[in-house]
Amino acid sequence: MTTRAEKSGINAEVQQKLAATYSLEDEAKARGWLEDIVGESIGQNFWDGLTDGSYLCKVLNKLQPNLIPAKYEHPSSQPFKQIEAVGKFLDGCKAYGMSEKDLCVTLDIQEKNNPNMGLATIIALGRQAQKNGYTGPALGPKEAQPCLHEVDEQKIREGRNVIGLQMGTNKGASQAGMTPYGHQRQINAP
Repeated sequence: MTTRAEKSGINAEVQQKLAATYSLEDEAKARGWLEDIVGESIGQNFWDGLTDGSYLCKVLNKLQPNLIPAKYEHPSSQPFKQIEAVGKFLDGCKAYGMSEKDLCVTLDIQEKNNPNMGLATIIALGRQAQKNGYTGPALGPKEAQPCLHEVDEQKIREGRNVIGLQMGTNKGASQAGMTPYGHQRQINAP
């Protein structure tokens, strides 16, 4: 992990606000779910155990075998290999069916820049696992299924002829006739 200068000014305030919104309860749920899938402990510190990306690659390969090459399941102390492994995890999440908007960036996990986004990605993976038919323990709410309604062409044509109240109307209150031409508006002081 690289060494960065302490944040100051508004950046420090933003970092403090992000840290204040981090949920230890969600972290504990995510830890339990990940450890149930892999069958081994992450370690004392949640993010230190995930930093190199190898544990996350193991999780994806347990959910869908051979999704990520097995060489990324082995821990590395070299930062560029850690970044590569976390990147493969995120690519594997896309291949698993996760939306791009549910994914964090590599440095959110590898350098712990934004642990909230990293945790949100893991919870989104839990939702996607349920959607893909994983029968083990669940993490996060079940994803909603779309409910498509069939509307025939005649109903669509009828709807085009109705002027909704949101579009406004030409009846009712207006300023027509309020001030005659050439006169200024009268404002009375209280």
